[in-house]
Amino acid sequence: MIQITIRDDDPIGQYIEARVAQTGRPAIEIAEEVIQEGFQGLVQSLYREFMLGQMSQGHMAEILGINQAQLIHLLEAMNLQVTNL
Repeated sequence: MIQITIRDDDPIGQYIEARVAQTGRPAIEIAEEVIQEGFQGLVQSLYREFMLGQMSQGHMAEILGINQAQLIHLLEAMNLQVTNL
C-alpha cells in the first residue's frame, strides 16, 4: 500500500475538497479517483505520441516506469491498440 499526504492548501487538495463537498463521498475515494484520472490522462497522452510514431513502445514504458510486457497489458486493459501499424 502506498500512502500520500495531500495538503488542503495545495490546488489538488482544494480540488479534492470541492469534489467531496459536491458529492458527499469520502476524500480518500475522491483522491484515488483523481490519481487514476491523472494516470490515465498521462497514458493517453503518451499513447497519442506512440500512435503518431513520435515515440516507441520502449520509451513509453520507460516513462511509465514499467517494462514493455507490462505496457502491453496496460494498453490491453485500457482497450487501446497495442501496435501503431
